[in-house]
Amino acid sequence: MWKKIFFWTLNALFFFSCNVRREESDINLQMKLMSTLRAVSPDGNIQFFILPESGDFKSIPQDSTNPITSEKVILGQQLFFDPAISFNPKCTAAAGTFSCASCHFAGAGFSSGVHQAIAGGGRGFGLLRHKHPQCDSSELDVQMVKTPSIVNCAFQEVMLWSGKFGCCGPNFGTDSLWPKGSFTELNRLGLSGVETQARIALEAHGMRMSPALVTETTYKQLFDTAYPKERPDLRYLRFTMARAIGAYERTVLTNQAAFQKWLKGDSSALTNEQKKGAILFFGKASCVDCHTGPALNSMAFYALGMPEMEGIDIIHKKDSFADFHLGRGALTHRQEDMFCFKVPQLYNLKDHGYYGHGASFCSVEEVIRYKNDAVHANQNVPIENLAKNFKPLGLDKDEIKSLVDFVENGLYDPNLRRYEPGSVASGRCFPNHDKLSREQLGCK
Repeated sequence: MWKKIFFWTLNALFFFSCNVRREESDINLQMKLMSTLRAVSPDGNIQFFILPESGDFKSIPQDSTNPITSEKVILGQQLFFDPAISFNPKCTAAAGTFSCASCHFAGAGFSSGVHQAIAGGGRGFGLLRHKHPQCDSSELDVQMVKTPSIVNCAFQEVMLWSGKFGCCGPNFGTDSLWPKGSFTELNRLGLSGVETQARIALEAHGMRMSPALVTETTYKQLFDTAYPKERPDLRYLRFTMARAIGAYERTVLTNQAAFQKWLKGDSSALTNEQKKGAILFFGKASCVDCHTGPALNSMAFYALGMPEMEGIDIIHKKDSFADFHLGRGALTHRQEDMFCFKVPQLYNLKDHGYYGHGASFCSVEEVIRYKNDAVHANQNVPIENLAKNFKPLGLDKDEIKSLVDFVENGLYDPNLRRYEPGSVASGRCFPNHDKLSREQLGCK
């Protein structure tokens, strides 16, 4: 009997000892992550990295000329998802079948989820979207650059990989670079990047309101409630539509991600592996040097020598967006800005499918390994243009694993569909209304 008692006691002591060591490990990781975050926060407070709640309009960065209201958000959400506004695509067979959300949908982290997004001239929903058989390739609405996500766009002063859209921030004083007749001329409207991009997108993708859509649906009431002081002859035009869409987009925030929960006090929200990855992100790997703030982004532009968009599935187009491969240099024409691209936000990346401005990487891990090795792949990018901080990180395979886990899962908000409407004012299937999409989406 005494042997059994001794054995049980020994096991209990061993179990207790292991638990103590594990608890100490948990506590150590917790304290180390907090200390690392405080060291890189401008004010020494980890709250610097917290995203606001979507309904806390006062805390969300916004255009001073277009303060966020719930009425604007409701209208903007409807316009963002409603295919009825796509009146004028180059391919008439696709008219009225696509919306902003065709290329920015929740299941892909509000990106397109495909190698090259097709707006007008496409059919099918999400990852199954492809060229419409009745549309010629010359009529397709595509660009030679990865479709950016709208997630956390409130923390972007200017938009696109080149940052060319938006009146202010990095674009302040660049008025002479907004040629008459170009899309960048619309920067003269004086709107911030989010609203400016929405205005340009409406025109570029052939979207607008029709008189019938205004008068025969609830849209008139929605516009009148959201913008009661707007002149009636201007109230239902693209300028107002863009501001409403911008107000909505600014509320699409990944504030339910595990890292956000951890920042707000839930110490169990991140796994130990993710905490290790976070410590690397904000420490040894120096990711925070570029990816900072609540959205883990910045308004800086860097050349990392990543490949351009290529592949047998790519549709090559020559249009006003054809200079995207030059990055920031497409706007400024300065040699030092050539091939420099804006630092992206990092939430909900694992649903994107493709990464980098050229959609040339197929996983988050590929991107991290590329940055860890720091060997530029695009030989068209001169060595002297490469960012000074593009150098080997020295991460081993276990550290890469931890960092990938943090970026993919620690920064993942699992409930982005909360930003979708229950229905749209036109009554159409959304976000797409072509026959194939209706079948795929189960619309009647």
